[in-house]
Amino acid sequence: MFTKQNLFLALSLCLTVAAFAQTGQWRWLNPRPQGNALYAIKFGDAQHGIAVGRDGALLRTEDGGARWQTVTTGIATPLNGLAVQGKRAWVVGARGVILASGNHGGGWTRQESGFPKHLNAVSFINERRGWIAGVNGVILTTSDGGEHWSPLPSNSTKNLFALAVANDQYAVATGEAGELLVTNDGGLTWRNNAMKGTSDLLAACALAPNRFWVTGRNGVILHSADAGATWETQASNTTANLHAVTFADGENGWAAGTDGALLHTTDGGKNWSAQLSNTAQQLSALHHVNGKQAWAAGEGGVILSTSDAGETWRSRLEGVREPLRAAAFADNSKGWAVGANGTILSTTDGERWTPQASKTTANLRAVHFADAQRGWAAGEAGTLLRTRDAGVTWLKSSSQSLAGVETNLHDLTFVNENTGWLVGEAGLILATTDGGTTWAKQNANTQSWLEAAHFLDLKRGWVVGQQGTILHTKDGGALWQPQESGTENWLYGVAFADALTGWAVGEKGLILATTDGGATWIVQVSGQTSSNLLSVAALNAKRAVIAGANGLILQTNDGGKRWRIDLTGTSTPLAAVCARGDNELWAVGQNGSILRFAGMGSGEFRTLLGGKE
Repeated sequence: MFTKQNLFLALSLCLTVAAFAQTGQWRWLNPRPQGNALYAIKFGDAQHGIAVGRDGALLRTEDGGARWQTVTTGIATPLNGLAVQGKRAWVVGARGVILASGNHGGGWTRQESGFPKHLNAVSFINERRGWIAGVNGVILTTSDGGEHWSPLPSNSTKNLFALAVANDQYAVATGEAGELLVTNDGGLTWRNNAMKGTSDLLAACALAPNRFWVTGRNGVILHSADAGATWETQASNTTANLHAVTFADGENGWAAGTDGALLHTTDGGKNWSAQLSNTAQQLSALHHVNGKQAWAAGEGGVILSTSDAGETWRSRLEGVREPLRAAAFADNSKGWAVGANGTILSTTDGERWTPQASKTTANLRAVHFADAQRGWAAGEAGTLLRTRDAGVTWLKSSSQSLAGVETNLHDLTFVNENTGWLVGEAGLILATTDGGTTWAKQNANTQSWLEAAHFLDLKRGWVVGQQGTILHTKDGGALWQPQESGTENWLYGVAFADALTGWAVGEKGLILATTDGGATWIVQVSGQTSSNLLSVAALNAKRAVIAGANGLILQTNDGGKRWRIDLTGTSTPLAAVCARGDNELWAVGQNGSILRFAGMGSGEFRTLLGGKE
């Protein structure tokens, strides 16, 4: 899992991308307001709050969190830390980014850190006095609201993840391998109280005048009641990695972490009890309003709130968050997306998505609609669903109708309401001529896993899959013949604009193109050798769109001579892209992500594509 604490470890996997001139822009449809991981959340007063996170995610609310709106800053690198003092706010992030706002987060300006590496935490005690902590033991301070930042001697080279300041004298900074720095002179000097045998310390909070709590991996909770001179271990009764901690007063506090873990105490941490968060997402941020009201935020853009000390937590994020694997549209407005645990979503306007009852918990990997009423969805263990009423009801096909097949189905395609094909494991190809009532096996002459299929008409089709497999038929599948791909890379997607022009995409950024119906395939340069490309849609012989890992979307307008990187605003893996007409495009992926093409824009944005934990 990708977290702010291990961001520095992803440097070797990072890719800086600059997008100039006309660049494709995408916007979030699901979940709302967005689905990037959130690393910090704070409120300046009862109404005004801010949340920040991965890929430059920055949200604000002016109505106590009832509605959250995205704020555009032109920054697409991770934003890791947040401090709020009344109307003023500061954000820190990757590559030394510091942003400041004087109007509750409505507008932001850059501040110069003088430090080009990752900054992970920031804390202010008033509108002028603040501190920042980051990688390589860096600690910065300001006494003028951030107009000038200067380094402090921490005497540490460890990566620091958290910072908590009790007053103008007492503060702690925590980091990797149990690093625990303490100051009692405003940061002029720091002593190292490193906890031997303790793994990463991920979060810290302070309570004036001299109390601190620190949390870390494997459920570690530490407490100091003497300004960090001595520390005691508190029993958390969990092995979850605790990425956040906050205390409203000396008695009431929360800690949160992996797998939706939420802990609560009413006695200063002597006893911690689990609370039900109703999410399995990692919670990376906490903020208290008082002993009853609190906020939590984390992976997938999840935002939770409580007004009863955590007896109940309410989600403020709208939409389904199951991973989505495929999407299909019958026209420019009516569409469907499918994914994990039988998830099926539908839209009638291309914007708002609502769940449909699939009556299965199988993971669905493919969906296709012949028109606005008749559609099919396929997935694991031979699962095939069919609808004749736009998804109001979905019926499962029997294994007998699928020629006894119970293996995983990876893709399906139809050329009309009657004729279609399914592909899957071990060279499986099935065909139907009666709308999916019955299916017959076709001989693929391969045992390779087949990942994707595309048919132009009743006769001509292509299938791609394992070890560079490309198959082609000219007779509806009566005879499948291999085409030479020139690669052993796995191929995940295929699309043709016409009988001659097509693309296949796969692992390690591979793009193959043909202009002779697949008789010859040539490699086109994607520039994305560290990212798997998972899906391709061909709009015409010149224009195609590709989606893949790290939130990557590529477009070409010249047949693939040049592929441009679109600005998706996320590094969430995107599993599929689908197109209707020239400019109606959608992409779906992890955490229920649904993006829609917003058109071409201009300007330069920079992003950091990171690895996974």
